Amino acid sequence: MTYSMVTWMKHVASRAVLQPHFTELEAVQWEDTTIFELIREDPEILGPKAWYQIHCQVHWTPPPDHELCRAFIQFCLMKMCHHQASMKVLLAGVAEGLVLPGLLLITRDQIFEDTTLMESDGIILSQPSSGAEALCLGWKSALVNFFAEGTPGQELELPAVTALRELRAWSHKITRANTSRMEQAILARSQSSGLGHEVLRIAHPQVDLEKKTPYMSLSFQRYRWKESLLGCLVGFVDLVVPRAIGISQVTKRNALEFLQLLSLHRMCPFRSNYASVFAFSSEKCFLVEAVRWMLPTMASKLSPESGAWISQASLSHLFRHICGFTPKELEALGLDEELLLVLILSAQLRLLRRKVSKDFHTRFRHEVHPSTGVCRLCYSEPEDSKCIRYWTVQSTPHTEIHGKVVTPYPTNDPDRLTPTLGFEKNADYVHLADLKLRKIASRPLVLARCQRDVTLLIEAGSPKKVLAGVSFNTFSAQDLQEMRCDSSAAKEIRALKRGHQFQRFRWGQMHPIGSRKPCGGRPGDTYTGYAGMEVTDTEHIRLLFAHAADVERMVAAVAPLHPDVTRELRDLSAEVNSLGGIGATAYYCWNFVALQHVDHDATWTISLQTCKEAKQDEFNFVLMDLGCYVETCENSLWQVVWFRTLHWLKYPRWFHGSQTHGTVVPRLSSMSSNKNLSQGIAVTLPLASLQGARNQNQARAAYVPLAQRWNMN
Repeated sequence: MTYSMVTWMKHVASRAVLQPHFTELEAVQWEDTTIFELIREDPEILGPKAWYQIHCQVHWTPPPDHELCRAFIQFCLMKMCHHQASMKVLLAGVAEGLVLPGLLLITRDQIFEDTTLMESDGIILSQPSSGAEALCLGWKSALVNFFAEGTPGQELELPAVTALRELRAWSHKITRANTSRMEQAILARSQSSGLGHEVLRIAHPQVDLEKKTPYMSLSFQRYRWKESLLGCLVGFVDLVVPRAIGISQVTKRNALEFLQLLSLHRMCPFRSNYASVFAFSSEKCFLVEAVRWMLPTMASKLSPESGAWISQASLSHLFRHICGFTPKELEALGLDEELLLVLILSAQLRLLRRKVSKDFHTRFRHEVHPSTGVCRLCYSEPEDSKCIRYWTVQSTPHTEIHGKVVTPYPTNDPDRLTPTLGFEKNADYVHLADLKLRKIASRPLVLARCQRDVTLLIEAGSPKKVLAGVSFNTFSAQDLQEMRCDSSAAKEIRALKRGHQFQRFRWGQMHPIGSRKPCGGRPGDTYTGYAGMEVTDTEHIRLLFAHAADVERMVAAVAPLHPDVTRELRDLSAEVNSLGGIGATAYYCWNFVALQHVDHDATWTISLQTCKEAKQDEFNFVLMDLGCYVETCENSLWQVVWFRTLHWLKYPRWFHGSQTHGTVVPRLSSMSSNKNLSQGIAVTLPLASLQGARNQNQARAAYVPLAQRWNMN
């Protein structure tokens, strides 16, 4: 094993499995300066031999989690792919057969998701010791021109974006040795007139600036200016102390006053941050949004005396009072139209959450013995005839099938689905029958007897570890119809451009609802909402809540069988831009064809297929690593749910995205029929999106210590 490979694997162990040996800043510096050199020295470092064999020779303590390590390498690769020189080395490795193609192609998926070209890293900047102060003053001037203008537009926004990009690149050079010099340049000798002062003015938690004009709101939604600029300065912060939360009890009258203040001063930043629409959808969301913008904005509007109770109030107690208001009581307050609508829709969403949770728990406990958990109606039946059956499987990686086309028909069938880019000679077809997979199919008699039909795939040797699952006929016809309508509305959102591994088969569409990781395609890009997520009117607010209701139903369907999934997704709502009370993004799909691949998600994935008009052997779902495939129902109402290691259909089905999976592709004649062959929803959180959200949280937390450090409170 080469020295570079040993260095790499030890670094992965320290950062991904063991307690980190680096601070976050040191880790970023190490990755930026070292990884490219490692690959240049030894391109085989990312090859199949390195990953699947040589890493086993490293003495890990404790034994490594394979997927966690792979995900960390994935994250590092993503960062490298923003450097064109690094990308050239990686592509050269692929051409020579040295680099693991699947790993790189998945990385390129995440990088090239946007429709514009990848951002170049060719900006040449002065060293901190040479002309740094002039650079900082130039960046400050660009920011002042955009944010201080009465009617900002694109002509002033572009120089500000350029300043952000250059500041990001320059700030990566922060080290312990040059911190003092760089800080002097940022402050420009005068704390009241330097770049640091301007950044803190823009990044102040109160929302007046971002609500200044419609264009400014759109710009804040697009670039997350506060977090993006603060993220360039976190290297100057040694310790971030969480904000103290009040504990004083509040009254109903206090809660009424709180809502009236939000309305009176037009504080809600719905147009600059769509996630703020869900501020009242759950207690976790309320705590996050209250600390993020409600309390700071109120503090800037009220005198210390009149606002004293707000800073000392128990936010949890305040939220419970707000939840207790009836629609009539809210309407009597004279609130502005959008805030009133958000409060009413939030109350309806919370009510729906309680209802569907109760309904699914009741359904899955029907005729189940309370102490044994065994169904009274089928306990004496053979295992394969029970309403909840368990299949033991062995999870085995099948990287050799990545990018291949699995068909239900012979590979030489003249009606086979062809690549959309005309590269048919490069398409590698595999007949489903040749894979020798076990079929998971609906059992109508079991469903009629017990009102549930669930198959759980458990790991051999670990019977309590569920790797995947399928539950047929889960939602009512009414719920499915509502979600089908929401799917149609989602078509108003721009469809995702497919990543590299799906470019050859661009059949169908996928429309996202929620936030995404920075893609590198838009200059100055960051973790933010997908294009089309901007709130423009009350109808858009209603649509966002309709999508959130879809997600709530899907998560509730999972809870009786796997409560940890629900808990994890709700907990993530405190870290990322939530969709209702769930920390995830929803993807609405139509006739979407996915070749065999793996994903890198931070949590469970839940999917729901709302309609299927395809032939029975088309649009089925392959779980290659688990040796199974799901035969989706002919019934036009079917659902699917995915998790970290799980997946279900009208079933919900669940599986871990890092397991090889994909579509059994339809025939060309089927795809040419203009039918709604397959329609569904997937809910998940990509690992890179979670990292982007956490970086922004870290940046926001740096505001107070920076203001204190530079005496700019």
